[in-house]
Amino acid sequence: MSNIRPSRRTFLQATAGAGLAAVAASPVNARTIGANDKIGIGFIGVGGRGMGHVHTCKSLMDAGENIALVAACDAYGPRRDEAAKKFSMKPYRKHQDLLADKDVDVVLIASPDRNHVPQAIDAIRAGKDVYCEKPMGHWTQLGLSKTFFEETRKLNRVVQIGNQGNSNPLWRKLGEIIQKGSIGKPQLVNVGFFRLGDWGERMPIPDPNAKPGDQLDWEAFLGDAPKVPFTVDRFFSWRKYLDYAGGPCTDLFPHVYTPFVIAMGLGIPQFAMATGGIFKYTNYDREVPDTFSLSMDYHTPHPCTVNISCTLANDFMTPPTIRGDEGTITLKNVTWEAGCEAINVTPVGKSQGEVIPGSKGDSTKAHWVDFLKCVRSRERPVADVEFGYRVQAALCMGMLAWKERKVAHFDKAKQEMTLG
Repeated sequence: MSNIRPSRRTFLQATAGAGLAAVAASPVNARTIGANDKIGIGFIGVGGRGMGHVHTCKSLMDAGENIALVAACDAYGPRRDEAAKKFSMKPYRKHQDLLADKDVDVVLIASPDRNHVPQAIDAIRAGKDVYCEKPMGHWTQLGLSKTFFEETRKLNRVVQIGNQGNSNPLWRKLGEIIQKGSIGKPQLVNVGFFRLGDWGERMPIPDPNAKPGDQLDWEAFLGDAPKVPFTVDRFFSWRKYLDYAGGPCTDLFPHVYTPFVIAMGLGIPQFAMATGGIFKYTNYDREVPDTFSLSMDYHTPHPCTVNISCTLANDFMTPPTIRGDEGTITLKNVTWEAGCEAINVTPVGKSQGEVIPGSKGDSTKAHWVDFLKCVRSRERPVADVEFGYRVQAALCMGMLAWKERKVAHFDKAKQEMTLG
């Protein structure tokens, strides 16, 4: 485990709220978008995931969706300029300048985790609707994430968090199975994300000689992170470092955790505990764990425990399982982005039960379709900001519990987290 520990200031920001000095001071009137109006999209962050969204939006546009790819922003100039040129978008170095563009109605935020919430708050205060990649923010930004949720409601903006699996109807189908009492009251959930390889953290370095300057905005990258000297590894392979990422807990667990939040109606856990560390990939400057287990207790809507585990040293899969007091649900051949092949429901004391067909599909495209529909209707999307805040609170609790080797407690009435 890394010896880096959160400062008292960072901890207080995570639990009791954070200052907003870096964000815009007042909201701007947004353009009213009619049913037949074209929606202009700006992309903040056009790395691997960001470019995936650009391609998704381009395919939707080609299929007849009334949208336009308007602008691209990235702290790394060559990446920004390449995307802008390829898709005929306006390039912006600063996200604030992109937000000032009147042709931009909605923004996609796919920058490093640390910048998600500050940039999203800037966007909603500039009158934009937001598709914000998961995780909602960095694991030290629980207070700021709460502010994002509250500001979104206050300003009546539409926000979709990038838990695209939510757009697969399979998880609501799973919820219906649970709600009709097929397994009684759920007591225990066991789910995991297992992979052999650390490529997700050792991200590509396109230019090992890159340095801060006109084409590399180191200060914009850092955001509210500790001010440290520039290195190409920190800039390009930022997922290795605790200052910018959280490893399995915040990068991978959103995929496997959110389906059960949907299906079981889970809120913020009352308690969370976590274990793990760097057990395999010890031969480079990795700070985030490669093995991680998170256990959370919920008291509403009914008492239950959710266990989530990950290792990057072994890809042997075990089926996700929900154990109730009258039966068990297992999911067959799960692909978290797409769905699963079947839902098996087995009563207690039986070796076999009902097999319900699952479904698979392009969740990211469906997530965008849902978001764009809500931009026009002003309804809340399937993974709106309140849902994202609930998920983010659980992940923050897990990371801080792991860092301090304590139990994280959440006070629902005060909306505050403490460690003890």
